[in-house]
Amino acid sequence: MELFDETGRRKPTEGMRVFSKVPSYYYQLAQPNLDYSDILGRLSQSVGGEIEINDSQFKARIKIIIDKLRQIKEISNLANGIYIPFVISKKTKEFDIGEDLEEKLLPSIKKSFNDSFPEAHFKAILQGESKLKKNIILPIESRYPEFIKKCREDTFVGIYFPQALQEFDIDSQIKQMDLLPKPSDFNICLSGGIDICSAIIGNPGLLINSNFYTPILTMSAYQHVDPRLILVLKAYGPHLEFWCMSQMLIKNIKQVSEQWSGGITIYEK
Repeated sequence: MELFDETGRRKPTEGMRVFSKVPSYYYQLAQPNLDYSDILGRLSQSVGGEIEINDSQFKARIKIIIDKLRQIKEISNLANGIYIPFVISKKTKEFDIGEDLEEKLLPSIKKSFNDSFPEAHFKAILQGESKLKKNIILPIESRYPEFIKKCREDTFVGIYFPQALQEFDIDSQIKQMDLLPKPSDFNICLSGGIDICSAIIGNPGLLINSNFYTPILTMSAYQHVDPRLILVLKAYGPHLEFWCMSQMLIKNIKQVSEQWSGGITIYEK
């Protein structure tokens, strides 16, 4: 059974809450022109040094993953969606994922975005008294713990598909992972903070478009200890913002939105 449609969006199955079974794509992204050298340069600045891969190796390794993806019928259509390649530089010590997001990844997005759009702003907004440090957990179903393990072991490349789960509520984004295969040639997970931020650092204009509205990107593999809260990146006109915000419409009722878009990430074994 093909799990993704011809646009690369996950086909909703029974029990999943979606805004619409057939998305309108009123909120949409444009495929960036990928300059692998520029992406590496921005990511190198974010880690404060050279990444142990050059641009031709980066491009070749991404092509290998895409080619392997296209060979798996169940998920091959995922390759038809908007895609953003990234490199993760090995993390050499234990780290708190909330602190890493707040103190390293978001400031790196800010620098990359401000360098590319000096007239615009990037800002991070935490609603109420919410905090990130020691407050982010990983649902095991997201398969993101394996991604974190890989971060501690090696420098590797991956691909973020930001519209794969457009219009799905957060719980359904996590739940649908149960039906995805576990390929032998690459790993697949629900998108979270490290991969999404790395993709945006390398392509800071992803959410900025004067022709149409862009979706809100949800970091669905990152679960705040307060279940009311979710982590998102969104455009505000020409500006870019991170929000730790409520997903509750009313008490005990979680929101499902046309504008929300969860991602699927694939990366090297």
